[in-house]
Amino acid sequence: MTYRNLILTLLTCLRVGADGVALASSPGELSQLNGRWKLDWEKSESMDSAMDLLEVPWLVKKMSGVVTIHATFEVTPSTCESCAANLRILNENPIKDTTRRVILDGEPVAHTDPLGNVSMDSFIWSEETGLEMVRERVLKSGKKAKIIDVRFVEDDLASMVSVMTVFIDGEERAKVRRVLTRVDD
Repeated sequence: MTYRNLILTLLTCLRVGADGVALASSPGELSQLNGRWKLDWEKSESMDSAMDLLEVPWLVKKMSGVVTIHATFEVTPSTCESCAANLRILNENPIKDTTRRVILDGEPVAHTDPLGNVSMDSFIWSEETGLEMVRERVLKSGKKAKIIDVRFVEDDLASMVSVMTVFIDGEERAKVRRVLTRVDD
């Protein structure tokens, strides 16, 4: 997994866990994701434990909390009347900018990052939980990792909350709450 994709994964993989972390009263409409968002390191929890579990390289861990990271979401029309919505995600950071188009149907799709790391990713939207991305991959150590990232826009429409839960070999090992702020630049 590239450093960029790993950081992006950490930004976009969230889920409300058994501990009952409250994200907001309601995720609202899918279109509320539209726009450019900046990760607010000061309002977000440390990602150190999740990065350690995911075997993130030292350099990437050092950049955490320091570099500016943006994510731009654009909901695009579905290709047919009965098809799921599509989402274009542009991730920007000092390492590399990437654009990805996903279908919000919950179906796993193989994804290979620029470093050759392969994962199975699925994306889905629901009015109850918001945007959920699930990524499954085998780490260099041979352990199986599953990242569930749930995010939605808060009622003020200015903040997006992301809760990332990391499972290693089927056991929940870390949960990180992050906050992204809508930006106009």
